[in-house]
Amino acid sequence: MGGVVLKGRFPRRRLLATVAKNTSRYLFKGAFRNWIRNLGSTAPALGSMTLLLILTGLVGLTGFALRNLANAEARDASVIHVYLRDDASDADVALLRSKLEADRRVVTVTYTSKTQALERAQRRPGLPDLASASDSNPFPASLDVQVKRVEDVGGIDSAVRNYAAVDPAYPTSYDRGAYQRIQQVLTWVAVAGVAFLLLLGFVAVTVTANSIRAAIHSRRDELTIMQLVGAPRWMVRGPFVVEGALTGGIAGAFAGLVTLALALAGIEAGAGSFSQFAPGVTVPVAFLAGGLVFLAGLGLGSGSSLFSLRRHLET
Repeated sequence: MGGVVLKGRFPRRRLLATVAKNTSRYLFKGAFRNWIRNLGSTAPALGSMTLLLILTGLVGLTGFALRNLANAEARDASVIHVYLRDDASDADVALLRSKLEADRRVVTVTYTSKTQALERAQRRPGLPDLASASDSNPFPASLDVQVKRVEDVGGIDSAVRNYAAVDPAYPTSYDRGAYQRIQQVLTWVAVAGVAFLLLLGFVAVTVTANSIRAAIHSRRDELTIMQLVGAPRWMVRGPFVVEGALTGGIAGAFAGLVTLALALAGIEAGAGSFSQFAPGVTVPVAFLAGGLVFLAGLGLGSGSSLFSLRRHLET
């Protein structure tokens, strides 16, 4: 009498769930357990990476504010204020305005009264004290001239100085080379900041890679056995990548919170003047910076681990 072979039914969904569960347990739970066990050797990498990411976040926010400030300065540099005499007649002012509007280098000409000039000055840092120190309004009326190119500002300054409506003591707001000096300062600050961050980045990557290398050597026998029995590459390398990402993620989370807290503290404390010194740095930008710092930590930790694995796993 022939035997009957019964095959059990194993749903494909259950099989996939079991494989995913075991893989997750091996990659993440095992990696977390090894990370806790090797915390002593990982601590220097965690500290240096956290410091790097905090500085990266703060330098990034500063660079963002400086870029906005440079753009604002560029817009201001293309506007020349032609200051008018207090006793200038309407006819002289109208003549000067018509000459400026007829100039091909000029885009627009706007009249600003003494009252408007005072209100504008009170919104700029440092000028409210100057305005309150005088019993009268020290700010003159002006014609605000928007030119097509920044290079044309000097020509407009030379052209308006001899008109009767122009203040002979302070004819215009033109300052030769001011915009170029600002650009040079911003360029040097950016170069110094990038060089400093690259140095810290090199230190953080090196320290993290060394900690991963120490973990590899401490588990050399286990890894050798896994390779001999034909374990796939992702199973051998995966836990180390997760450990590196865990180091970078923790450092990034802490650094992101510090960056967010400092930015929010500056916004809250500065209130009115902060937007003048750090234009564009708002609450949404602060949260975005904190999130980017966290993602940068994940990338730095994972990248350092991959770099160390490529160099030391097969040696």
